[in-house]
Amino acid sequence: MGAVDGLLQSQAGDDADYFLRICGRSFTPQETERLRAGVLKAYRWQYIVSGVEDPRFMGILGSMITQEQADRIGKALAPIVG
Repeated sequence: MGAVDGLLQSQAGDDADYFLRICGRSFTPQETERLRAGVLKAYRWQYIVSGVEDPRFMGILGSMITQEQADRIGKALAPIVG
């Protein structure tokens, strides 16, 4: 989970930087931070949260892992989903 989130953080940062360069206007530091946070939140939802909220996915995953593994996954997801 950490590796996927790390990739998303990197890609979201790069994409936000690209948008900030080409959009044709300047942004305050607060706007820039909100934009960066919004892009990361969207990417996390698209690539992580939407999957783990699907009952079919969780049923299949749950059948392949132990409770201990499920607990570790839950801990890793807590800051992303919450």
